[in-house]
Amino acid sequence: MIEHSSATLEKASAVLGATSLLVFVASMLVIDRPAPGWLAMTSPGSPEAADAETRRARGAEAGGHDDVFAFFVGNPIYYRSTLALQRPGGTDLELKGIGWDGDALYFPIDGGVRWMRWYGQAGFMLEHLHNKAIARLGRGAHGRRLRYPTVEEVAASGTLKGEPAPARIRLADLFDRLEFTHGHNMLFGAGLLKLASPLAMVRPYLGLGGGVAFPHTEVWFKGEAKGERTYEYQYAGPAAQGVAGLELKVGRASYFLEYKFSYAWISGALTGTRSWADWDVFGDLWRQFRRWQRGEKPKHGAFQTTLGAHQILLGIGYRRQAPARR
Repeated sequence: MIEHSSATLEKASAVLGATSLLVFVASMLVIDRPAPGWLAMTSPGSPEAADAETRRARGAEAGGHDDVFAFFVGNPIYYRSTLALQRPGGTDLELKGIGWDGDALYFPIDGGVRWMRWYGQAGFMLEHLHNKAIARLGRGAHGRRLRYPTVEEVAASGTLKGEPAPARIRLADLFDRLEFTHGHNMLFGAGLLKLASPLAMVRPYLGLGGGVAFPHTEVWFKGEAKGERTYEYQYAGPAAQGVAGLELKVGRASYFLEYKFSYAWISGALTGTRSWADWDVFGDLWRQFRRWQRGEKPKHGAFQTTLGAHQILLGIGYRRQAPARR
């Protein structure tokens, strides 16, 4: 437990260090270099900055809007969850209290992209959130070795291969992989609301929304052949999120620090199918749709779980104001 806590603190420190460096470098590129005409800068808190922000707010109130195009990085901290597993041959199993890790700095890095549109104090956003979620089998993403490996043993109930399941199961005795490492991907829409602030350049905001989860499902069972491994993107169920953040606006640049809570209801199929390529999202989802259309049941069974996570995000974006139509 102590080793695992040390590993978690080490990863959290690495994430905070990397994201702080990202924002610092971006700030130097945007602020300290001579600004082109489209990126006119003013000092936060200056009269010019306050006037510019007031003009933008008045433009939005008159029917215009602000767009923000941004990317961000973060590190999810997951709740434990129960995984239900159904397989041919008499397996109908519940594994209770599975822990998940993010492995945020291992490629592909955890984070996302978003588009926000503000009409005065209210707005909305579309966002793709890419996290990783890895069960504790003693390995990190894609089976890589960890400095502080943890192999969990969890409570179990139901049947395993036609026999009553043992009271506890060591996860590494059942799985070679149980993870979503080319993405516990979620696509969200959310409504946003700006809150009052004494500083013109700093604005707190809140958001609430929903969407869909389409994780890259990687489930490999111990001792089974490669052709029985599931390794593909799947539409897996609905997802929801809540956000609370602070935005710093400097000219056309937008910097934000944000807390996010996300929750996804995952229902995965054990197809024994491999992605043509690790980025073949649309191809995998199309094949899944065709299986549904033909009424095909998953060849190797199915599983269900939930993934709820807290995380702190750091991001940077470009702001563009559209004038009101006349």
